[in-house]
Order: sequence, then C-alpha cells, then structure tokens
Amino acid sequence: MDFGIMFFSSSEDSLSGNIYDLVKKSAIYGDRNNFSSIWIPERHFTKFGGLYSNPAIVHAALAGITKRIRLNSGSVVMGLHDPIRVAEEWAMVDNLSNGRIGLSLASGWNPNDFVFFPENYKNKHQVMYEGIEVVKKLWKGEYIERLSGNEKKASIRIYPSTVQKEIPFYITVSGNLDSFKNAGKLGFNILTSLLDQTIEDLTEKIKIYRQARLENGFDPKTGKISLMLHTFIGPDDEAIKEEARIPYCNFLKSNKKIFEGMAYNRGSNFSFDDLTEEDLDEFLNFLYERFANTKGLIGSPESCMKMVRETEEAGVDEIACLLDFGPKSDRVYENLKYLNVFKESYANLVVS
Repeated sequence: MDFGIMFFSSSEDSLSGNIYDLVKKSAIYGDRNNFSSIWIPERHFTKFGGLYSNPAIVHAALAGITKRIRLNSGSVVMGLHDPIRVAEEWAMVDNLSNGRIGLSLASGWNPNDFVFFPENYKNKHQVMYEGIEVVKKLWKGEYIERLSGNEKKASIRIYPSTVQKEIPFYITVSGNLDSFKNAGKLGFNILTSLLDQTIEDLTEKIKIYRQARLENGFDPKTGKISLMLHTFIGPDDEAIKEEARIPYCNFLKSNKKIFEGMAYNRGSNFSFDDLTEEDLDEFLNFLYERFANTKGLIGSPESCMKMVRETEEAGVDEIACLLDFGPKSDRVYENLKYLNVFKESYANLVVS
C-alpha cells in the first residue's frame, strides 16, 4: 500500500504565515519520507479550498523543492479549460519536476465554476472525455488543428516537449459505477473516496473496473486505485478523535453543497438549511462518528490499522491522506510524523 498526501479545504483564516507554507512543508516532508504522491485540487470561488484555484501553479512551486514524490492533480476540472492549455501547463510542470506529474481529471459539478465556459456545463462528462483525448494527443507531440485568429485552420503542437512519454491519467470518481467501468475501458487510473460509498460497494466496483480493463486489452493489475481518506493520526485515540471533531464538522458545513449533491444523486432533496441549528449539530456529530470510525484515518495508529487492511483487501493501491480538513496547520504538520510511523509500521507488517 502506498501513502500519499492530499490537500482540499484550507482557508486563509485557518493558516498562519504564508498561506502555502503547510503545503510546501508537507511536500518536503513527504518527499524525504517516501510518501508516494502529493495531490492538489482545483477549486474556485469558495472560502474553504479556494487556495487551490490552479494545481499546476502549486505543483510548479513544489517541483523545485522536491525530488521524487509524484505531483498529482486531484483534480483538474476539464470543462473549465481549453484542453490545449491543460496540456501546455502540465508539460511545463512535467519538465520542472523531471517527469513526476500525474493528472486526475474531473467533470465538475458546481454550476458556478463553469463561468469560464458556461456552455460546457450541460455536457460536462462528454467534454471531459473529449478533452482528455486532446491532451493525450498533444502530450505525445502530435499536431491538432484549430481555427486561428485569421479564421484559417492552424496545425499546432505544444512545447515544451514532455519528459514522460505517457502521462498517468486518473479519472476522479465519486461512486458512480459507470465511471468505474469507463475508466477501466479507457485504461485510466482512478481517484475516489468513501464519501458516497461503502468499502463493500468499492470492492465490487474495483472488480468491475479491473474486468473492464481486461476486456479492453489493458493489464487489469496495472490500473491504480487511489482512495482519499481524511487523515489525522496521533498517539491517543480518544484525544485525537475529539481534537478533529469540531474542525471536521466545520468542514462538513463549509462543503455542504457537496453532500447535498450526493443526496440529490440518490434521489433526495435533502438540504442542510432545512435543519435547526441544534438538529444540524446533532446530525454533523453523527456523521463525524461514522466517518472517523469507518471512513477515515482519524485516531491512533492501532485504531486506523483495520481501515487500511480493509481498503487493501478491497483492491486499493494507494491512500491519498487528506490533511487539511480543519485541524490547525501546525497540528497537521506535527502529526505527519505519526502518519509516517504508521506508514512504515504497516509496510513492515505486510512484509512480515
């Protein structure tokens, strides 16, 4: 099992000093301690997570202070960009990092994000897959045709030439079975979470994903499944769980549209706004208990071991440890040492 580091929700209010210090320090720590990857999302127009409006720029900075850790987007929302620009930006980061980037692509879900290209929202899934094909061609150094400023067709390719001959592509999947099948059919890796599915659900979907790879000429064993898990590990299980409780509940509040969207996908029109403040707190604490104990790495190393075993048995290859869901930045960085010890302990346990 590989262990990576993920960021998603930091706000300017939760950080001291330079707002990117935690990301940079964590990247250096992860690089020195054999973490597999660092994932930076693309988020827009939101207080929590708005630091990450362009993962390519953040990773360009991280490329210069790291040597081996993979620099992955988690995720680029294809419908918000011209795919030519996606290919150009990440080709630069590929060179700056000497070939260490990976791209997870998402279709997007928030209508407000699509102010860049509002026409893409209606067919966002189709736009994503079409955009990926353009990036793949350009990444190989191939030419494509586009209409130029003088209304004539221009044949273009991107520069700089890439270091990696093939870019590791991931599809960001919430819990949709068809998305797992499509990723397998196209030979892509998967970035997913347990926010909208159980371990049991994920186990079956991974089997279907690997079967789809096999049926379409891809080695079913080489497709990589990366699973995002909220992570805050420390020596005292009860104390760590309590320290993370309020920040996590605030994280849920600040990202309520995501959870309401999940409810909508399940046929429910649930809204946090329908709850009284007292009922909301009670509901969030219920969700926290569930996530902390069955859907995250929150607590002592001993209590988190079972979760990692279950994910590995499900077919997960890498855990992307989401660090910035609310605990103070200094505590997040301090507790990286416990995550590192846990990572090494789990590796030794598997070997033995």
